[in-house]
Amino acid sequence: MDDFQQQINQWSDWQGLQTNVMAFEPLIQQIYASENEPFKTPEPMVDSVVARFNVGSTQIAIFPPSEVASRTRDYYQATRFGLTRMARLKLGAPQLRHAGFIFDKYQFYYVIVQPLQGIPLTEFCVTAQPLAKSTLGRQIGTILTQLNTEVPNFSHVETRPVDWAMFGNDFVAERTAWLQQRPVTTNQFVHGNLTGDNLIVTSGQLGLQRFSSARPAARQTELVPLILQAFNNDADLLAGFKATYQTTDLASDLLLGLLLRWDGPQQVQQLISDQAVTLARVQQVVEQVIQ
Repeated sequence: MDDFQQQINQWSDWQGLQTNVMAFEPLIQQIYASENEPFKTPEPMVDSVVARFNVGSTQIAIFPPSEVASRTRDYYQATRFGLTRMARLKLGAPQLRHAGFIFDKYQFYYVIVQPLQGIPLTEFCVTAQPLAKSTLGRQIGTILTQLNTEVPNFSHVETRPVDWAMFGNDFVAERTAWLQQRPVTTNQFVHGNLTGDNLIVTSGQLGLQRFSSARPAARQTELVPLILQAFNNDADLLAGFKATYQTTDLASDLLLGLLLRWDGPQQVQQLISDQAVTLARVQQVVEQVIQ
């Protein structure tokens, strides 16, 4: 008899079930029994990809079945590789306890971790003093200097089609010419989604969580969600980051990351929503962001 009883025909079905404790509890109980882990009633957590639940002092991430997510094994491998890499580098991250898969109604990959105990950077910064934020910015710069280095091709995480043509043929030509003058290394480890919710402040230190978007890519792509979303124009975070992040030109790195990212057009639209998009205008806005 299958422990998971729900039918999943399309991605929207999975999204509707991701926080459904009743749907996942029998499956989670079976997984925890197989891993000799104590079981408690799961508590759902919001996540854009996996079904994530706190189970006592641990947390389980259950990946969508391949029937609705063809690259689910890549998301699983990215998570496993990212957590293992963080542990090897002695950087703050959830501690990997178990990883594997279970054959049920569907084949489900899963990861069980000891989660970080802390609060998201976004929440911390609401009341934090300038010195505390600057210190965290310095920690982030140090972490990325260690983390964003060359790795083997550990995953083929799915990316969406990139439509730069939405800004016109002139922009496409300018972008192509600009990138041709700036070759990059594309096999560096990037977390891929360093938003304020994935940076966790723990007792004055900083850790990273949720590695399903991790991939080999140009390190500059890591800067886009970090500076534009996680820092959110906070001058203290940015000042601390500049002090430790190793680069000779942060503005050019951020622009390069924007032009290379799989969500680059959407990021540019958020930066420039009130006028025509040109490469010169994007460069100007980027320079203003990091001043």
